[in-house]
Amino acid sequence: RGSLGSGSCVARRASSSAGDAPAMASHGLGNLGRLPDECWVRIFAHLEAYELSASASTLCSGALTLATHPQLWVSLLHLDFCASLPQRAMLQAWMLLHDQLHPRQLYIYKRREHSLDMDVARVELQQRGEQAREHERKQRRLRILNAVLARVTHLLLCVAGLGSSVALWLKLVEDVKCSFYVVFAPLMAFEVFFLASSAGAFAIYCLRGLSNWTFYWNRLRGAVRWLITYTSPFEGALVLVSACAVVPLTACALEGDLPELLLRDARLRLAPPFGAVWLAALLLACGLLRRRSFSASCVGSFALLWCPLVSTSILLYMKLSAVAKLPYYVVFAPTLGMTSLLLVFVGFLVVASFWLGYRGNRDWIEYATFTLLTLVTLLLPLLLLQMALLARLTGRISNNALFVPLTLWLGCLTVCAACHACASLAGG
Repeated sequence: RGSLGSGSCVARRASSSAGDAPAMASHGLGNLGRLPDECWVRIFAHLEAYELSASASTLCSGALTLATHPQLWVSLLHLDFCASLPQRAMLQAWMLLHDQLHPRQLYIYKRREHSLDMDVARVELQQRGEQAREHERKQRRLRILNAVLARVTHLLLCVAGLGSSVALWLKLVEDVKCSFYVVFAPLMAFEVFFLASSAGAFAIYCLRGLSNWTFYWNRLRGAVRWLITYTSPFEGALVLVSACAVVPLTACALEGDLPELLLRDARLRLAPPFGAVWLAALLLACGLLRRRSFSASCVGSFALLWCPLVSTSILLYMKLSAVAKLPYYVVFAPTLGMTSLLLVFVGFLVVASFWLGYRGNRDWIEYATFTLLTLVTLLLPLLLLQMALLARLTGRISNNALFVPLTLWLGCLTVCAACHACASLAGG
């Protein structure tokens, strides 16, 4: 027997063996004395502490004397509070230190101390359980929040791009009479959702000083967190507002709903949407250069992404406003060059990763597969889309030849984004 609750069967057998003791005690002390005291001590040794104090000691005065035998309580101390040899040694030292007290008193003190320890352990267990449940709730909320900021945002962007491309296709090919506000309505709806979700991310950033919100901010995902981290909250908000103003300003410019001062001059008619693009690009570049050092990744991103996009926007504005004779090949040359370089670079990564994976590293196989999917589903279609758009602007293909592959590609991206979003929400 190693604990307070063990040995119940033995106790019942001892109790049944001493079942005639009340009858014996009713005849006097002599009946109890029919057995030697050593036998009764051995019988009482099979009882629990509460049985020894409550039941056995009430049989008679002789039983009360035997129930307080020191050796019984010493045995109970060793059985109930010694689960290992170090505990046994500590108990022996503690009993020698308090040898002036009866072992029964030491057992009572030890039992009270054990009860207090059990209460403390029970409270700690409840607190740890509550903390584990709270952590699980936080993890569930975080998974849902990241799914909304990442997967659901990707899905809505694909849906908005698909809807706007179909509406523009119907307007140009089928001659459907609808304004550009209707054509760009899906993109505007996505921008409203994106601004609302960005406001939530900014709120979490502002509340990150609190303990409950620090957990969410440190594990938050999405483009908004990246923008706040690598620029600043104020600059990030300006970049988001400027970028989201491009589509509404484009619709206003195409519909002619601009101030009369801008409509008088053809060079200023498209200035608001292009100005919003340039403002967002300038704020992003200033924020990144101010917060980050001139590392290889920073310079590479600036040279491969920022410069070609801004250069294309400037050349396109010049083509549509001032320099009408500027060839479209020159306008799309920066983005075509950027996409071609990225395609070559990613293709090299795919080949190198598959080669390393073939040498025995499975992690490189997974990385190569993911990179190959990115190349096939994103970079290559973007390059083909730019070439098709260039061919359409030069009059070599029709609108159907441009919008049919574009619609199919956006539809495939929408299906993939929907699968990822459903999987993320199901896991959250």
